[in-house]
Formats: sequence, C-alpha cells, structure tokens
Amino acid sequence: MRIFAIVLVLWFSSAGAHEVHHVVASTGAVMVSLNYADGSPFAYEKYELYSEGKDVPVQVGNTDAAGRVVFVPDMTKQWRLKAYSADGHGVDTRFDAPTVQSATPAADASEPGRLWRLVTGLALLFGLFGLYQLFRRR
Repeated sequence: MRIFAIVLVLWFSSAGAHEVHHVVASTGAVMVSLNYADGSPFAYEKYELYSEGKDVPVQVGNTDAAGRVVFVPDMTKQWRLKAYSADGHGVDTRFDAPTVQSATPAADASEPGRLWRLVTGLALLFGLFGLYQLFRRR
C-alpha cells in the first residue's frame, strides 16, 4: 500500500510537465498584407520580420492563406519585412508600425486552476478508495 502511495505522489508531481496553457486575447496587432502583381495573395510563403537595428529576426514563419503577416509590435517603430517564395518572388521592405495599445490578456475564467484540478482529482481518488474499502469490509 505504501508503494502505491509513493507511486501516486511521484506520478502527480510529474503531471504538470505535460500541460500546455493557452490564452485567447484581443490585442492591438499590426497586419501586413502581401499580394502578387495580379492581386492574388502571397499565400503560405516564408517571411522574416526584423525590428529596427537587429540582425536576428523577431518573428519568422509563413504568410496565411490571405497573404498576411500579423504581429504585435513592441516599442520599436521601424520594422523590416522580408518575404520570399521558392520561385524567386518576394519583397524586402521597411515600414513604420502604427502605435498600438498594449493590452494584458485576461486569463480564461472558465478554466479551473491547476490546484483546483489537483484537489478534485485527489478527492475523487480518495472517495473511490473509501467506497472500495466500505464494500470490501461488508
């Protein structure tokens, strides 16, 4: 029985390492739309976004289906966007990002906290174990 308790404690202590949290928020973001000369979107193409004076990109990725690059700027005003396709089309442009209000995203109130989930799980385990012991003794 003690070994079972030790295994349970060790198992619960490692369970937090597998969590991935997310926050959905509406903040002030900058969107850059890229199109080919014929008006079709520059979709799913590689890009690199640099802040002023930096040699390492702040953000890298692919444009979305509509040819957009979306980012939340920091205090940097001047930005450089390099976008390119495999066939050689592309753009290397500098632009000033409009000032945006930085908003702190609110945590999702509908999701219970980790401590609450832990207490609920332990209560269920002890409750089931107690019922098992009650019926076993009868």
